[in-house]
Amino acid sequence: STSKMSATANSRAYVADVKSRSSSRGRRAVKSRRAHTTPRAVGVSDDVVTSSSSSSSDSIENGPCKMNIYALAACAGRGEAATTQQRDEMRALVRSLTNPTAAPARDERLNGTWELVYESSGFPFRSSPFFWAVGKLLGENADFFYGAHEHQTSMFGGGCGTCLQKISEGALESDCIVKASLGVPLLGFAPLFSGYGSVITKGTTRVLDDDTIAMPLGSLSTTVRQDDANVLPALNFLNGTTVPVGDVMGRIADGESEVTMRITYLDEDMRVSELEDGTQLVYRRRVA
Repeated sequence: STSKMSATANSRAYVADVKSRSSSRGRRAVKSRRAHTTPRAVGVSDDVVTSSSSSSSDSIENGPCKMNIYALAACAGRGEAATTQQRDEMRALVRSLTNPTAAPARDERLNGTWELVYESSGFPFRSSPFFWAVGKLLGENADFFYGAHEHQTSMFGGGCGTCLQKISEGALESDCIVKASLGVPLLGFAPLFSGYGSVITKGTTRVLDDDTIAMPLGSLSTTVRQDDANVLPALNFLNGTTVPVGDVMGRIADGESEVTMRITYLDEDMRVSELEDGTQLVYRRRVA
């Protein structure tokens, strides 16, 4: 009887010891996991989560509106085929955007290559500062010039192609692809020949205020690049020709005159700008 009681006591002591060691190992494992996971949560996540949630908040707030803007711009042919109702809808959509950038003209996200997706007056070539200057010089008569230019370039299937703006600190470069065609109306509507090239206008910029950049007229120059050089080899000598349009415009107008562009919306992939006459231009960032 005594040996049974001793065996039972030993058994209970053994079980208690096993439980104690198991519990101790469990506590050490939990502490070990906490020791490894806590630094990652505290040292990395705090800043990342704060930044991410801020960016996500802007994206969620403006996301549906931006999608509608891109869709409407595509349906309206960048504004060239927009009806009055579509123009009104676009203005309403742009007004509903909440600009996440306090000083867009000073923000580094302004730099980069931007592709025009919509222009409110129906003339996408007005993405070029050359036409900002023309508008400033002609005033109320500018629309007649824009219409004549559009008619001339669109004959026989020609027209304005991709319009890019390349912005860097202190400079802006516009690159508009133009397709030109030549034909004889009596022989039908098919062109006798057609070719395409780029009209590149560049100039210096300065920050006028938190949301506006200015370009002096005298700094503007325009270069013609004949991308389709095989069409008219006889005109290849014009390829790369640079015209100091700023000098000419400076003589016509006040030499100190500037053209301006106001940025009303800027985020990582969309920019909305406004010219002096209220024309709106919507751009999407192009990633190489």
